[in-house]
Amino acid sequence: MKKILLALTCLLLTTALMAQNTDGGANELLNKVSQKYQGFSTMQFHYTLVTSKDSKTLSTAQGDFYLKGNKYHTSYGGQTFFCDGSSLWNYQKSTNEVSVYEYDPEDDDNMMNPRLLLKNWDKHFRAKFIRDDFTNGQAITLVDLTPKVSQSYYRIRLFIQKNNLQIKKIVVYEKDNTLYTYNIEQFKSNVTLADDLFVFNKSKYPNVEVNDMR
Repeated sequence: MKKILLALTCLLLTTALMAQNTDGGANELLNKVSQKYQGFSTMQFHYTLVTSKDSKTLSTAQGDFYLKGNKYHTSYGGQTFFCDGSSLWNYQKSTNEVSVYEYDPEDDDNMMNPRLLLKNWDKHFRAKFIRDDFTNGQAITLVDLTPKVSQSYYRIRLFIQKNNLQIKKIVVYEKDNTLYTYNIEQFKSNVTLADDLFVFNKSKYPNVEVNDMR
């Protein structure tokens, strides 16, 4: 009887430990990364956005991203986004027009914002450790985020540099098999950024057509 009880106790303890580690340590890692990114007053980085589908590259664009609190500014592929935390301007260079919207932090287009992606991530996603890798001389951990509520995408994969907890790449997997890959480069934090960087200034765009959708 004692042997049976001991065996059952070991089985229960093993099951409990396995249950605590089903994410492979992803939750603990993401909490550390989130804490680091939320501590930055500002962020600035260059990125390459590659759009692909069925193993074919559809487009490649270079862009720059600036973040200050809940404000951001980014430009790529002939369009620029300005967000002051309440309004969002989307300027299209090819047509010289800008559309203005109320800012929605839950919008899918914000998935490339590392701070927003990591803020309260556990309320919106389930995390899973995929593997450790070694790329370009850097130790990288791959973590998958699966949305708890149905979205246009079904998975976001983060590539996290182990020595400094920086996100080096974000891949968004859309349900139509389109992949959006953001390669993050030249990352800087706590730099000085002027507030007017995040507001669309009509005077700088002669004859621009304004479509106010608010």
